[in-house]
Amino acid sequence: MNSRLQEIKKLRKEGLTYSEIGQRFGITKERVRQLINRKPPEPPAPKLMLTTSEVSSILGLHPNTVRRWTQNGTLQACRVSPRGDRRYRKEDIDTFLKINTSKPAENDVTPKR
Repeated sequence: MNSRLQEIKKLRKEGLTYSEIGQRFGITKERVRQLINRKPPEPPAPKLMLTTSEVSSILGLHPNTVRRWTQNGTLQACRVSPRGDRRYRKEDIDTFLKINTSKPAENDVTPKR
């Protein structure tokens, strides 16, 4: 499709009308106009808010644990929609991971049973 689009644009620069180009390619003049004037797609916006299940996957926890940590203040969440769904900022989760993934102290090792 890319080479076809380039050829259509080339013919338009040469002065052919939309109708003449359409006849050559077997498409309508409106479709030729759409192809020539179409804007390239915008890149998707970065995802700033995460759902509970996305956070649970990142942290390796059950979603109910993430909800419980939100209720007791371990994680911060925003409530959205009339249902009150939780959304978490990506930056907050990244910060939480940085703080809580440091190496444990030697005296924090749990003995094996």
